[in-house]
Amino acid sequence: MQLGDLKNHIYPNFPMKYATALGVGGPADYLLRPSKKEHIQLGLQLAHIYNLPVTLIGYGTNLLVTDKGIRGLVIQLADTFAQASITNNTLTASAGCLFGSVSKLAAHHCLSGLEFAVGIPGSLGGAVFMNAGAYDGEVGPLVKQVTWVTADQIGVWQNSDYQYSYRYSNVQDQGVVVADTTLELVPGIKTEILAKMEDFQEKRRTRQPLEYPSAGSTFKRPPDHYVGPMIEALSLKGYQIGGAKISTKHAGFIINCGGATAADILSLIKHVQVNVKAKFGLDLEPEVRIIGEQ
Repeated sequence: MQLGDLKNHIYPNFPMKYATALGVGGPADYLLRPSKKEHIQLGLQLAHIYNLPVTLIGYGTNLLVTDKGIRGLVIQLADTFAQASITNNTLTASAGCLFGSVSKLAAHHCLSGLEFAVGIPGSLGGAVFMNAGAYDGEVGPLVKQVTWVTADQIGVWQNSDYQYSYRYSNVQDQGVVVADTTLELVPGIKTEILAKMEDFQEKRRTRQPLEYPSAGSTFKRPPDHYVGPMIEALSLKGYQIGGAKISTKHAGFIINCGGATAADILSLIKHVQVNVKAKFGLDLEPEVRIIGEQ
């Protein structure tokens, strides 16, 4: 493959506010939206040749891109890189598949194990990258096989090669791009699977500010503590800096209530961290990925 093979897949000076759920962020020097593994590999090779840093994203649902944007090449694995299939009790899907859609596909085929994922925004690739989870479920235990890409090769991990813990996987450290993942599920009764999924969806609708742009839960949950109640105890529910606001529906969410900048959101994150540290002695870590030029 040559550079020309990417001409219909690469976008220079792309505003990242259009590629993130929060709707903020400056331009990426180049955005690549591949449709096959070879496009990913070629993009990585070109980035190496031209000494460009590489940033990998999905649907931008867990991202905060700084106002100065991202230097180098951003590879977005989203709708152009989305295929899925079922074989017996396994589901194989490419990284650009929506995690929630993968959950619904499993349910359609009477396979259980992914019910928790129905309302999680973002891609399967992002879920595998961060070991996404909800309602006492997570993707890590379901991973049977991961196909990955680097500039030099396309390889496969078996389940024992994929290591994970709370909101972490070794994908974050190994310098590979997740292309496809096979999940091991179990047969179930379709009506029971769908009922459980609807229950999770209803909980999200009533407890989370889905009507506003956000990046999901802003902070990781410290051991033996819950972030939302701590923020409420500080009387910060509804606190606002610029267009960034702590949700009045769920204090663990920072929302863009209109015209927010990345600087607004970062200032609000810092304000919460300082106050939680002062009152509870805890260091809150962002769950949202903060990327881009500072």
